[in-house]
Amino acid sequence: MSQRIEWIDCWKGLAIITVVVGHIVNPVSKYIFWFHMPLFFFISGYLYSKKTDYSAFFKKKFLHLLVPYFSFLFLFTLLQYLPLIIYSWQHKKILSIDKLIISIFPVLWKQLYGGANLTLWFSVFWFVTCLFITQQLYNLLYIKFGSKNWLMIKIMIGSYCLAMINYYLKNVAFPWNINIVAMALPFYWLGHMAAKSFLINTRILILGTIIFLTAILLDAASLLHFAFNMKGTSYGVLIFNVVIALSGIIITQQFALLLYNKFYIGNALRELGNASMIVMYLHQPIQITMKNYPIFAAQGIRVLGALIISYIIYKIICNFSIMRQLFLGDFSTPNTKSSRASVSKSVLTQGIRKN
Repeated sequence: MSQRIEWIDCWKGLAIITVVVGHIVNPVSKYIFWFHMPLFFFISGYLYSKKTDYSAFFKKKFLHLLVPYFSFLFLFTLLQYLPLIIYSWQHKKILSIDKLIISIFPVLWKQLYGGANLTLWFSVFWFVTCLFITQQLYNLLYIKFGSKNWLMIKIMIGSYCLAMINYYLKNVAFPWNINIVAMALPFYWLGHMAAKSFLINTRILILGTIIFLTAILLDAASLLHFAFNMKGTSYGVLIFNVVIALSGIIITQQFALLLYNKFYIGNALRELGNASMIVMYLHQPIQITMKNYPIFAAQGIRVLGALIISYIIYKIICNFSIMRQLFLGDFSTPNTKSSRASVSKSVLTQGIRKN
C-alpha cells in the first residue's frame, strides 16, 4: 500500500495535532502521550510495502528522513549560536582555532549523538532517527520472515519485552535513541497488519473508546497510574501500555475516516498531514519562542501559532526545489510528482471501499 490515500493524510493531520497539543497543553498532555508517538509508527507501518532492494530502500529513506534531519539540525544549531557569533564578531573576540575546536566539539558531538541528549528546539528529533532505523529493520525482518506469521509474532513479542527491560536503563542515553526501536517495532508491525486485514470496525471503536476513557478515569482518580513516554523510555504498565495506545490509535483513525470528506475540516487536516514532518520539526522552536512573549504565551495561541506558522513555512519550502530537497527530502522531478498525484486519485476509491 505505497500510494497516498486522502484519508491517511487526514489521519496524519490529526496525529501531528496531537503532538503539538501534547507538547503545549498541560492538562491533557499526559493522556495524549499515551498514544501520539505510537500512532506515528503505526501509520508508517500502515503505509509499508515490502522492498526487496535493500540499497534502494535505504537510499530512499535516507533522502526522505535523514537529509531533512541533518538540515534542520544544522539550521537550528546555527540559529541558537548566531547571536554569540555576531557578538564575538562585533567585539572582535575571535577565538583561536584550538579554542574554537574545544568550544564547538562538545556541541557538535551532542548534536550528532542525538536521541535523549536533544532537548527544547530539538526535542522531537529522536523520532526521525528512530523511525529510520525501525523502517530499515522491519523491512529486513519482513523480507526474511514475513511469510511466517507466528515467527513474526514471536519476534515482536521479544522486541516488546526487550523494550520493557530497557526501562531499567532509562538513565543511559543511546545514540539516536536506537533503544526505542524495540518499542517502535511492534507498533510498526501492528500498523502493517492492520493495513493487510483492516480489522477496525464500529465495535472495536466502541471498545477502544471505553478502554481509553476508563484509563483516564482510573488515572485521574489515582486508582492506577498510567505513564507512557517513548523518548524517556517510560513505558508504564506491562500490556496496558499497548492496549491503551491502540485505543487512542483506533479513535484517531475513525475520526480521520469520518472527517476526511468534510470539505473544510477534511482539507485542513489533509494539508496538515502533508506538512506533518515540517510541523514536527518546527512546532517546538515556534511555541517555545512564543512562550517568551506574554501576549502569545497562552496555550491555545501557541498551539494555533505553531500549526499555522509551520504550515506557512511548509508552503514556502514547497516552492523552491533546493529547499524541498534539504527540508522535505524531496528529490523527485515535477513529472514524477504529477504521475504520483494521478495514481493517488485512482487509488482513493479502492481505499474507501476497503474500509
